[in-house]
Amino acid sequence: MRELLDRIGYVPRRGVWELTLRCNLRCLHCGSRAGAPRGDELTDEETYRLIDQLVKLGTKSITLSGGEPLMRENWPQIAERFRKRGVRVNMISNGLKADRETVRRMKDVGMSNYGVSIDGSEESHDFVRGRPGAYRAAMQALENCQAEGFPAACVSFVNTKNYHELEQLAETLCNHGIKDWQVQYGRPMGNLGEHLDLVCKPETILDLLPRLARLYRQYEGRMRVYASDSLGYYSEDEELFRGGRSIAGVWSGCLAGVRVIGIEANGNIKGCLSMQTDEFVEGNIRQEPLEKIWTKPGNFRYTRGFTLEQLGPGCRACDLADVCRGGCSWTAWMEGGRSGKFDNPYCYYRQAKLFEQARGAADE
Repeated sequence: MRELLDRIGYVPRRGVWELTLRCNLRCLHCGSRAGAPRGDELTDEETYRLIDQLVKLGTKSITLSGGEPLMRENWPQIAERFRKRGVRVNMISNGLKADRETVRRMKDVGMSNYGVSIDGSEESHDFVRGRPGAYRAAMQALENCQAEGFPAACVSFVNTKNYHELEQLAETLCNHGIKDWQVQYGRPMGNLGEHLDLVCKPETILDLLPRLARLYRQYEGRMRVYASDSLGYYSEDEELFRGGRSIAGVWSGCLAGVRVIGIEANGNIKGCLSMQTDEFVEGNIRQEPLEKIWTKPGNFRYTRGFTLEQLGPGCRACDLADVCRGGCSWTAWMEGGRSGKFDNPYCYYRQAKLFEQARGAADE
């Protein structure tokens, strides 16, 4: 796998940019603890210079996120500057500020779609979002997109409260014209670290992935259902979720710092914004040009310099370890207990083996 990555080169084709940490919600599952802006967020001019550096490095797709990205006043100028340089732009948002005028602005500046987070039924969504009416505001944002003929997508955080609502949610989203729906686990970091009762147990992956596969087939041609990188790996339906989205058509290792770049609102550069802690900051654009940070030897070592010794015992013992490399790096790092090892129990392949072992022992 290392040889393949070296051959294709390290180019940040996809980026996720936290435009601001400021947010108008205080969600129970927010890994970033968004609310107040960072004290040293980039100026408008700094954002424009960063866009030019990303384009020079080869970025082809960028997701604008937050916090709440619509709370950054120059988001239209950022999106338009990317589009004029040939970069595909979308946004992930909570929907509260997406009135029809705002949606028209997204359309006018050339964004490809607008992603809204919807986390289950009205009761479940408002609970995790911490505000009554948040669900209706998010659904209104989807309706505004429909009215303006602008593509909308959705992202859903699976937790213990909404776990049995996914089928109902899929129908609701499809009826609102959603064409892409991404499902992801939340990790016990940030705010969610204080609400562990919402975190699904690793063995739920054995039920969750088959359910998502059924929904994929049920809505095929109308709405694409897919798993985030935090869900996997190597189930019978692996190609449904990874086909066209990975190098090999199946999960082939985390691409943070290889094909993906994460940018924090203060100019910190990471391989992926999910890598929450400062130890994964590779540099800051105020101190060094982006190209120097991206190409510096030793940066992004956890993916570019991957070795099996990085893995904890559960992952290292797996026959797919050299290809999988622990799945989602942040999940593996969190579940490794910050021990310096990457060990990911949220893995279909591992949990299926454990289930078979337990069943065999019970039959003896």
